[in-house]
Amino acid sequence: MQTVLNGVPVDQEEKIQGILEVMADKYSRDLLRTTQEFPKSAFRISQETGIPISTVYRRIQKLQDAGVVRVSGEINLEGKKHFLYQSKVKAISSKVAGEFINVEIIPNPPTS
Repeated sequence: MQTVLNGVPVDQEEKIQGILEVMADKYSRDLLRTTQEFPKSAFRISQETGIPISTVYRRIQKLQDAGVVRVSGEINLEGKKHFLYQSKVKAISSKVAGEFINVEIIPNPPTS
């Protein structure tokens, strides 16, 4: 089976698998949805979605590994971390056609 990403054959099976796992997981979809307009902290994401904070952090890591979330932030001089997360995608769709899986991603530009 050949995998196609945006019409281009892809040999990175792990990347496609990660994207398909994102689509299958409700929490991951909720995280992407809630961070499309503006970057948000993990705490705010948890408050808005009702997802436990520990689950938010686990899903964010998976989303980072799949390349569908961007992270911005800093660690101050006292070592306090302040990171914001934003979806890199507006939409993800997949279609199976014979031997091909076509995964299309509509990018979400970063907000300033």
